[in-house]
Parts: sequence; C-alpha cells; structure tokens
Amino acid sequence: PRARPAAGSTSRRSRFAGERGDGYLEVLAEPRATVRLARAVDAAGSLSPEAIDRTLTVLADFMGLAARRRVARVCAVGTAALRDAGNATDLEAAIHARWGIEMEVLDGPTEGRRAALGAIYGLPVEHGLVVDLGGGSLQIARFRDRAIRETWSFPLGTLRLTDRFLPSDPPSDEELEALRLHVRAEFVSAGVPRLAADEALVGTGGTVRNLAAVSRRGRRYPIVRVHGYTLTRRRLRRVRDRLASLAPDQRRPAPGLYRDRADIIVAGASGVLAATEHVRARSLLVSGQGLREGVARGDGPLPAPRVVRRASVDALARRFASWDEDRARRRGGIIEMLTDLLDPEAGEPLRETLRHASMLYDIGGSVDAYRRQRAAADIVLSADLSGFAHEDAARLAALIRVAHRPRTLARALRPLLGAGDDEALQRAGAILVLADALELRLAPDAPLRARLGDGGELRVQLPGRSGWHPDRLSERIERIFGRCLLIEDERGEVAVG
Repeated sequence: PRARPAAGSTSRRSRFAGERGDGYLEVLAEPRATVRLARAVDAAGSLSPEAIDRTLTVLADFMGLAARRRVARVCAVGTAALRDAGNATDLEAAIHARWGIEMEVLDGPTEGRRAALGAIYGLPVEHGLVVDLGGGSLQIARFRDRAIRETWSFPLGTLRLTDRFLPSDPPSDEELEALRLHVRAEFVSAGVPRLAADEALVGTGGTVRNLAAVSRRGRRYPIVRVHGYTLTRRRLRRVRDRLASLAPDQRRPAPGLYRDRADIIVAGASGVLAATEHVRARSLLVSGQGLREGVARGDGPLPAPRVVRRASVDALARRFASWDEDRARRRGGIIEMLTDLLDPEAGEPLRETLRHASMLYDIGGSVDAYRRQRAAADIVLSADLSGFAHEDAARLAALIRVAHRPRTLARALRPLLGAGDDEALQRAGAILVLADALELRLAPDAPLRARLGDGGELRVQLPGRSGWHPDRLSERIERIFGRCLLIEDERGEVAVG
C-alpha cells in the first residue's frame, strides 16, 4: 500500500491505497482533518507557529495510521497555502526531520494537471474541462483524448472568496453578485474557453463533492456515492440559493452538508456556479477523485474509460467468495454468441453492459443466496465503481434485476434511465438469464453451439442435458425476440421444444 497525504488550504487529507498492475487503486483508508492553512497565512505572508504545529499533529496521526497499514511509500504534497507562505520551507524541514519525507509544494499548473488527471481517470469522459475548487485556489484544466492540454490557476479558493466577498452571513444579494462578477472577470482575463460541443465539465474538490451530496440528499435518488453524479446548473443554483438563505446555525445541520464547511460552502457554491456559467455548461459531472489520485498515477497517459470500467468490475467481483471466475467468463462467451444471434443490432454500450452484468451476476450470493440477483444489483449501486457515471451504474443494476425478474424494474432507478433503456434492458436481460441457465447445465469443458434454424428458431445444442425443460425461458425468448427456443442434445435431436 501507499499513502498520499495532501496539505490543502482547507483540509489535510490522506489516502491509503493498494495498486494493481491495471492502474486500479483499492482504497484501504481515507483519514481527513480540517486545518485551514489558507487562513493561517498572516499579513506578512507566513504560516503561524500554531498552524505549523497543528499540521504536524495531523500528519503524525496519518503517519501512525500508515505504519499500522504497513504502507511502503508515502508521497506528501502541498497546495495554494504553502505556495503563498514565505516560510513553507520551515514546515517542509520539520516534516523531513521527523519522518524523512520530502514534501513537494505544487505550483498552480502542476496542481491543476494532477488534480485533473485524478478526476477524469474514473469518469466516462474523453474531452472537456475540469474545475478543481480548493480552499486557497481554483484550478481549471482542459483535456482532449483524456490528456491535459492547458491549465489555469486562480487565487479563488473557498476561504479566500468567503473572506473577501462575503462578510455577512447570510450574505446579501449584492455580495453574491460581486463575487460572481469577479470570478467571471478573472476567467475572461485569463482566456478560459467555453465548452465545445463534444466536451464535458468535470468538477472535483471538497466543495464540489459536498454540493453534490447536498443535492443528492434533497431528492429521491438511488445511488449514495457522489462520484459520477450529474449536478445540473439549475440544481446547483437552487442548492446555492437555499444554503445562502440560511443563517449559519440553520445551515450547519442541512442534510448532506459537512458541518465544518458550513461557513464557506456558499462562497464555494458561488464560485462553482460562476464557472459553469462562464463555460456555458448545462451540468457538472462530479468526480470523487482528484489530486491525491493524480499524484499516485503520475503524468502518464490515462487508459480509455472502457478499460477503467473493466478493471473496476473485475476488482469488485474478486471481493466476493460467491464469485466464480470460470463461470463468469464462460457465461460471458455464451452471451456474446446469443447476442449475435438474437440481437445483432445491439450497440457496443449495451454489449459492454452485458459483459459487466455477466461478471457480477453471482456476487450477490455472498450476501443473500436466495435473492442473489437483487443483492448483486444493490452492490452495484453502492460500490465505488470507476469509469461509470450514475446513469451507467443504474443501467447495469437494472439489467441484473430485469434478468431475474423481467416485469420488475426498480422504480427508484427510472430517473436515471433513458427513454429507450426499458426495451433494450428487456432484450439484454433475456439473453443474460438464458446464458446463465445454459452455462449452469454445461459441463466445464463441453462446447456449446447455437444457431438460427431454417424457420428462424434458436437452436442450442446442450450435450448430455436432455432432461431440462426451460418452458418459462422459451416463452420469454419468443415474446421478446419472436423466436422459438429449441434445445438439442449432442446428436442434434430436439429434446425440448
């Protein structure tokens, strides 16, 4: 495992993670502490002795956790507050003297690049902009083909925006407007571009994640994690306006709000809203990852989203004792065969979802052997899957549920499904459950052959299993695909029709 403490301007956070050869990071622990270094830099531009001591105390706790986790390597980085502090070297020297760690204070472009790489790795995006709002600074990065092309850094973090523009709490409309105009003017002056038609806006950082949590808690929503959540500009403005209307004591217990951010969340929300307005984004795709993950992965090229999804699904499946890799891969091969025969026009997105469903179909057996598909779908909705937006995860969970119960599509998932998803999921669900039934009855080394007969019927040759009567499956295949299902033995004789 490796630890990556980041000394942010609002909080100090660390992530202990194990790394696999395919780039997947398995999180082992994620301690966090509030330090607010951006406010600890005095008028002379120096960190106070108390701030240095407070930071060292927090880091001592992190290092103790790292020792107990037998962490092999520690990478420590600092951001805006340490960039601005004239005596940041005092903190760096104290850290090196106590633990032998060389702390790297990142310049603005480097922070923006690494945060952006960490943010987009686990999201299904190819081109766009990343906005990373911290306590001391705001970074924007532009990426094409998942590679960073340009970065901008601004002293517009939540602490600084709060202190400069929002002296009142609740703030006045005039204060909020002054903040918005200043942020927009900074973007215009720096030449931050609008979004192109094929680009997405990605948001990362504690403020963005907290806003997503507040938004999610304010509606009936089936997925708990914020990574992959789509925060529309309209909903973002609604959340900002509601939080801005509350006095601090009323705001602090708001559902989803981190209590230690209650006094700075309005400025942060206003900064993010100004960014979405400037780039003309209708929505913000939230990343639960950022600088620490970017530091861990370095500046190398990012894999394609489909590669990230495959690695994440594989890692999830391997956590469960009920998962059988051989069965899952045989089932996947049967699915490919049946899809080519029954649904040849199925696009690659649906085929990929089927492959993932095949891998995860059995994992629910470790939770509930009698309702394993429902349990598997619930696991998908709660797992920290990388490379999936919430809509993708909802389709995957819905497919697993529909395969087992074709007439039951969880009502809670419908807001995340598209207009054509229901019909596509019914077709894919029938293929998945048929493939599972065939694989279950197939000897480990026996070949399975399937073809369309002269009359358009689906003929499946299942050696040595002539006693199987798939009446309900046959009815389902005929209803959905308009084809009769015939099971043949090894001699080619129809055993069940």
